[in-house]
Amino acid sequence: MDFTITRSNLFFAVQTVYRPAQAKAALPILGGILFKVQEGVLTTTSTDIDLTIQCRVPVSADQDGVACLPARQIMDIVRCLPDTVIRLEGAAETNSVKILYDDSQINIKGYPPEQFPAPPEVSEQATFQLTQGLLKDMVKQTIYAASTDKTRPLFTGVLFENQERRLRLVATDTHRLALRETEIESEPFNNVIVPGNALSELVRIMRKEDEPAQVRISKNHITFAMEEALLISRLIAGHFPAYNQIIPKNFSARLVMNTVELISALARASLLIDEEIPVVRFSFQPEQSFIYLNTTSGWIKEVLKTTYEGEALEIFFNARYLIESLRVIPTEEVVIKFTGPLSAAIIQPLGRDDHLSLLLPARPKND
Repeated sequence: MDFTITRSNLFFAVQTVYRPAQAKAALPILGGILFKVQEGVLTTTSTDIDLTIQCRVPVSADQDGVACLPARQIMDIVRCLPDTVIRLEGAAETNSVKILYDDSQINIKGYPPEQFPAPPEVSEQATFQLTQGLLKDMVKQTIYAASTDKTRPLFTGVLFENQERRLRLVATDTHRLALRETEIESEPFNNVIVPGNALSELVRIMRKEDEPAQVRISKNHITFAMEEALLISRLIAGHFPAYNQIIPKNFSARLVMNTVELISALARASLLIDEEIPVVRFSFQPEQSFIYLNTTSGWIKEVLKTTYEGEALEIFFNARYLIESLRVIPTEEVVIKFTGPLSAAIIQPLGRDDHLSLLLPARPKND
């Protein structure tokens, strides 16, 4: 292996695939990044078996070849290299690579590349295409509601559901739920649950919002293919809960207000919260609405500029959960619909029915 590459392209190729190699693994080889040069293209690959990421960048190659280098070391080295043309020369007999820049050089020892696991073979069962920008938005607007509790793996993922040529993404941690959907051109496919950590990595590596991302679904894996990157993730086995049954259809009250102003009011109220669960009290009335909080640190009353329709209502919410729901609202104004003081609230962008969050009331605090 012998090639030259710009420092920016080398950094991009390493940074894109770096994360899976940082997972704790029993095999040292999984802590490495595979470098493969073929026909003027450098492909970097890392994997933790469940998640595989590849990146492709152009190079000027004198000799094709392959090497596997420790991820942390090569990342630190590339980060500190000067902004110049870099040359990498591999020595297959010692599994080492020489990095040459200006008049200096670094020699780094690697792993036997033949021990690096091959990417999983994905037998395609369904495929569809979205722009990277749309796919990124859909993931960000749902993934925040996924659980981080690994003892309940079903809830750590995001459901990909195809309903009459509409792709629906759904996530829930049982305290809240997020849903986002869009039209797609695809044959019907079985619902699949994609790990949240894989989707977080997908959001990180999608950089060209107007370019397409090809999604391929098989029995055990999902693949996201882009021009410069490829992500393959193992699916979570099991059946996602029947979420439709908990989404209310009828409401007794409706609130409209500025999204940023509501986030700001919640953030200020949260400053006085001195308990692990940040619960705040809302009082909604046609004449005046406000947030009220009383703790050992003090109290605050935030008057809200709202358009409110319905009977007077007092309800408690987890402030952090509500802020996370509001931060993914893409419109200037937000609609919140209530079924009552002890039932769920539905949060939606004004004028949009393809995106909603469901939030259950929190346990009231003693004021």
